Amino acid sequence: MEQEPHKRSKELIIGKSDKAGLSKEQQTFNKLTQQIAQLREELKETTILLDKQVQYYIKHMYPLMQQVTGLRAKAVVLMNGFMTLSKGFSDHEKEALRLLIIHQLHDIFRYQQEDPDGELLDIFNALSDITYQDLTEQYLAKLRKEAAAHNEEDDPGSSLPMKRTDLESTATNQRKTKKQLQKEERERLLEEVRKKNVHHLYRQLAKVFHPDLEQDPTRIRQKEELMKQLTIAREQGDLLTMLQLELTWIQEEDRHPDQLTNVKLNLYNITLKEQVKDLQEQIKALFHHPRYEFLLGFAKSAQGVRFIDWKSEKNNLENLQHGLQEIIAGLSQDTKKALKVMKNVLKWNT
Repeated sequence: MEQEPHKRSKELIIGKSDKAGLSKEQQTFNKLTQQIAQLREELKETTILLDKQVQYYIKHMYPLMQQVTGLRAKAVVLMNGFMTLSKGFSDHEKEALRLLIIHQLHDIFRYQQEDPDGELLDIFNALSDITYQDLTEQYLAKLRKEAAAHNEEDDPGSSLPMKRTDLESTATNQRKTKKQLQKEERERLLEEVRKKNVHHLYRQLAKVFHPDLEQDPTRIRQKEELMKQLTIAREQGDLLTMLQLELTWIQEEDRHPDQLTNVKLNLYNITLKEQVKDLQEQIKALFHHPRYEFLLGFAKSAQGVRFIDWKSEKNNLENLQHGLQEIIAGLSQDTKKALKVMKNVLKWNT
């Protein structure tokens, strides 16, 4: 069957001749190559958009959030003073106050640059059912479990026991905070997933680039060179080069349409379907990358991160800032007046 390939934004499109329509394999090939091009563009555009959201947050929101965090800390210290009062609160109100303080401390710790220490940490450990250290270790254990499950799903035969983290092996290390160690642990887990993706793509392309698929000496030499470059890219963990090699392969087939048989198309379509799935997963995972994950706190869903209403978020923060200032002023009065303010705060938050 005569095939008339066309390039459209670096994609290979097989056109139909006047004599016959496209085969099922050719139609699938066209659909997949177009879908891959669209997904790569979506991945690029999504990354750019998320970077812009991060830059806006850093410039306009972060300074305000640090001010609010400082006010929360002052309010928590004042509220904790009421936990020791023997009179003035019912058991129900005492429990509501305890939960309110813990909730505020979680928000404070989330936005602090360093690990909590001193008075705030003591308050948390005294009021919470679990210590801050145990809570952190539970979170890291959850991350390791999720990463192990992801690795097992990608390649059940290649999963290995995970190494102990710096947090486990150097619990008394004072040179790094728990938050820094937590960040390093998350980055390490993400790097493992990235390496898995590189290995997975290598296996896909190796099937296509293998010289044994060819009979023509020129094509064999071309495939040997592609395999050589592919192997180097894999050893270096260079995912971008591997994707570029894939594009080279597609363009090479464009120059040899007579060799693009339905048998080969079927093999290529299997690979392209895997690529579609990988790109879809990359786009989905992008919203949970450590650089962007905090943006989820400003949206109802991952896709909502694209449309964060920063003006409303800033207004909400400014209102919270004013509210905390009023609460701090009220709780700083004499015990009788402060107690009344504290009871009102509990009513607002229950």
